[in-house]
Amino acid sequence: MHFKNLFYAGILAGFSQLPAALNAGERPDKVRIAVIDDVPSTIAAVQILETAYQRLDINMTTLVAPSRRALLMADTGNLDGDLFRIATVAEGYPNLVRVDFPLLKGKLHAVVRNREIQQLPESRTNDPIKVAIRRGVIIAENTATELDMEPIHAESYEQVRTLLEMRRVDLAFVASIEGITPMANADWHHLHILPEPVATFILHHYLNRRHAGLAEDLAEVLVQLEQEGVRGQILRTVRGKQKDGEW
Repeated sequence: MHFKNLFYAGILAGFSQLPAALNAGERPDKVRIAVIDDVPSTIAAVQILETAYQRLDINMTTLVAPSRRALLMADTGNLDGDLFRIATVAEGYPNLVRVDFPLLKGKLHAVVRNREIQQLPESRTNDPIKVAIRRGVIIAENTATELDMEPIHAESYEQVRTLLEMRRVDLAFVASIEGITPMANADWHHLHILPEPVATFILHHYLNRRHAGLAEDLAEVLVQLEQEGVRGQILRTVRGKQKDGEW
């Protein structure tokens, strides 16, 4: 799947007030949702949500934006919502309402070069551990900060891997979301994943507060998709189509 909408830095100009909330029971005909990038986990989430919105007779479109700008646009009401976030990130945006059924679940793994290493190295005060992270993966950024590591940002997981291979960093943080992970790519197989994840997380879909009623309806539909096996089928299809270079 390829997102055709482009983000323009000046899109917020002229918008200073939130639209009025919808009346109870009123649904929009369409919604525009911010997404941060075109990677397999995003593709899976978009397909699940598109299916859910279709059952509510709502057309969902997407707009690619940098991670924090996407949140801001959803929070201010310039877009209808944000594709998915961890709760600790969304809590900083008071106008976002969570859809209370988990969209995706994930783990954050530490990857190293040496297969003999079995646990995270201890932090060093004068020489912090350098960790490669993919830009926009806020759970990785937050975890690096909590562990007193120095994050080295990369624009893709391919760049993350290259930084690790070239010994520019001590380790890398890589997300695995419902089994969708760049580590499934053969290019990563010579590297070592530490046995225990450094963090686990749940990704929820978030809507602007004017869609609070819609958030409740959408949660019910997501439950139906889970029970009917539709969600699982979408995830299996996306896992089967992971391709080199998409990360």
